[in-house]
Amino acid sequence: MQNCKAWLTTGIKTSCSNKRKLYLLYRKSNDPKLKIYYKNYCKILSKVIILAKKMYYNNELANSTSKPKTTWSIIKTITNNKKNLNNILVMEIDGKIMAHHQTIAEKFNNYYVSIADNITNNNPINNTIGDLNKINSLNYLYSAFKQSFTNIKIKNTTTDEI
Repeated sequence: MQNCKAWLTTGIKTSCSNKRKLYLLYRKSNDPKLKIYYKNYCKILSKVIILAKKMYYNNELANSTSKPKTTWSIIKTITNNKKNLNNILVMEIDGKIMAHHQTIAEKFNNYYVSIADNITNNNPINNTIGDLNKINSLNYLYSAFKQSFTNIKIKNTTTDEI
């Protein structure tokens, strides 16, 4: 898909030019017949453009070797969705704007690690009165699941043939 408007033929270009001239005439004139003619011309031109696009994109798909890739290419063209090649990620860290990817990644990592600590520290089991304050998460799980868990036995394996 070289040109995003490859469906735009010389006939359609000429018709668009004529439509513009008709619009200027219609705007200057108070003739109701000219207004009706202009509106009908616009409707017909719109239908022709829609058909031209359909024919062009159907032809692109028919001649394609990779249908999904061509389909997505058409969708991106129609929706004007282009990749932004300037994906410079910036983030404010401690009042400073940072663009260094490693620094930003470390800040995200520290944030998500701190969430687990916050959940553990704000656990209502750990914040209750008396001896319950001393129960850690693992002991809580053992007490909550009084059933014993089945043991899993693991055998050694090798890649050597026997």
